[in-house]
Amino acid sequence: MTTKEPSDNGLSTDEIARLRRLLDEDDIRQLATLYAQYMDHGYIDRLREIFTDDIVCEYGPYGVWEGIETVITNYEKVKVDLGGSPFAAMHAGSAHWIEFGSDNTARGRRQLMDFLLTRAPEENPILWLAMYDDQYRKTEDGWKVCHTRLQFFWPERHTNDDFPGDFP
Repeated sequence: MTTKEPSDNGLSTDEIARLRRLLDEDDIRQLATLYAQYMDHGYIDRLREIFTDDIVCEYGPYGVWEGIETVITNYEKVKVDLGGSPFAAMHAGSAHWIEFGSDNTARGRRQLMDFLLTRAPEENPILWLAMYDDQYRKTEDGWKVCHTRLQFFWPERHTNDDFPGDFP
């Protein structure tokens, strides 16, 4: 039930809290959009804008990367391995689900379709079908990803033993 308390803008306190939550959700979804854009453009150093300094990335067959410097270094290597050109790969994401643990923490899950655009036209461009399991933290600089885990489904399956867990 919505608490109706008069305010200068005609919104109840519950509606104001809901708007705050929607703004936070939008900020978190923007992280996923920026991640895909930065990766695809090759703006690897800009990943600092979306990851915390103590980020942990669990990437199945690619290993566990801990700390922003390790993440940047490893992604720079991936960029070189792909030829160093913008849009050698394309990260398409969808179905972003977000659940808040507190005012400053949240978790989310989103699907990934990862295309490798350097393949010949007659080859399948899909590199991976996967899912991100993310944890978010609100910092002085806004929301950031503090932990991410990729669950890989195709063409090889690499999932954690506890997947899918308690979703949602």
